Amino acid sequence: MLNIAMIAAAVGLHDCFAQPITALAAGVLIGGVLQLAMQWPALLKFGVKFKFRFNLRHPGIQQIGLLMLPAIFGAGVGTINVFVGTILASLLPGGSVTYLFYADRIMEFPLGIFAIAIGTAALPSFSKHVAAGQIDELKSSISFSLRLMLFLTIPSMIALMALNLPIISVLFQRGAFDVQDAVYTGQALFCYALGLWAYSVLRVFVSSFYSLQDSKWPFKAAFITLIVNVLCSLALMYPLKHNGIALAGSISASVNVLILAFVLKNKIGSFLDRTFYTSLFKIIASSVIMLGAIGLINYFMPWNTAAGFKTRLLFLISTVAAGACVFLVSAYLLKSPEIHAVISMVKRRLNRA
Repeated sequence: MLNIAMIAAAVGLHDCFAQPITALAAGVLIGGVLQLAMQWPALLKFGVKFKFRFNLRHPGIQQIGLLMLPAIFGAGVGTINVFVGTILASLLPGGSVTYLFYADRIMEFPLGIFAIAIGTAALPSFSKHVAAGQIDELKSSISFSLRLMLFLTIPSMIALMALNLPIISVLFQRGAFDVQDAVYTGQALFCYALGLWAYSVLRVFVSSFYSLQDSKWPFKAAFITLIVNVLCSLALMYPLKHNGIALAGSISASVNVLILAFVLKNKIGSFLDRTFYTSLFKIIASSVIMLGAIGLINYFMPWNTAAGFKTRLLFLISTVAAGACVFLVSAYLLKSPEIHAVISMVKRRLNRA
């Protein structure tokens, strides 16, 4: 609803303000109200009633405050990373900020669809196990969430890396955005995609710490990540230009994952069993087979950035469709447990409908 409201406001309300960009701000406000309005009936159905009482000494308020402040700062570090990257990119040749911005928008697509959804859905399950003292069940849930996350993000990562230029070219190459701009933005997307697995896995780890009522370590790890990101950006931005800044983001996200994984293991013990590594091997194998299918299509129907839009669109649709089908079939034949879990979830959703 937020996205729909923003798009509708930008299209339909831009003539209603002296500054047309104000329409987009109005869309954000309208979208927020609509998001709340959609959830309100469900809350009432479950018997949730809102009463406004101001008691700042209530122990629940104090506990939320202690947990929320580090979480706010931890989440803010990600925004600071983007801000720092933008400032550093402005010191590079013209267009660098735009290349990074467009590449990051494409990266946010799989993150928004898979990572945020799984991370958000996993938190109540994790919290339930922690509240009941079921640490073994918590470990099992973390392992399953990580496997499901990687099952969706690893092939997405491989596809973004393999098809970085076709994706950017089809989506943006028109008008003032020429072939050279598409090439440079595709390079940035490749570097960002290297860290897609880390950006995604972070959602599960952060939810794990929040379920343990520990919001301090995610903040500490995010702060360390900020330092790593700045140092790597400064070291890589001149030899690799804007690609160095994108690569620095992937490196820092990987460092964040390693820190949280190490601390979480010390808190609850080992949570990655043989099943996890077996599944990971099958996911990687299926992704490699998918990459081969994409390469085969490119061999018989070579990509041409200078070709017409319809030709480029046909190539992208063909490779994405073929790659997805090959990955799913390969995962099924390799008996990857995650694909059966996905099929079961889809069947349950269809039965409810």
